[in-house]
Amino acid sequence: MSNVVSLQCARERTWEPRGGSKGHAFKGLAWKSQTTERDGRIASNQKLLERLEAENAQLRENVVELALQIHALRDRTRTLTA
Repeated sequence: MSNVVSLQCARERTWEPRGGSKGHAFKGLAWKSQTTERDGRIASNQKLLERLEAENAQLRENVVELALQIHALRDRTRTLTA
């Protein structure tokens, strides 16, 4: 947990001006950090989307299977009552 806190502090410090540099020395570092975070979010969102699509496909298969079972039960019921 301390690594997370120190990383957060390091990111916050990247925006603080340093001496006469007016913060220019750290802008590249901050940008890289933000890009890495954005890429991580994109990858995470992509994995979530893939998981949801797979779950959706499985649910659709289940619906088809249930519809076929209902149809078979109706056919059986009609046969028995005829």
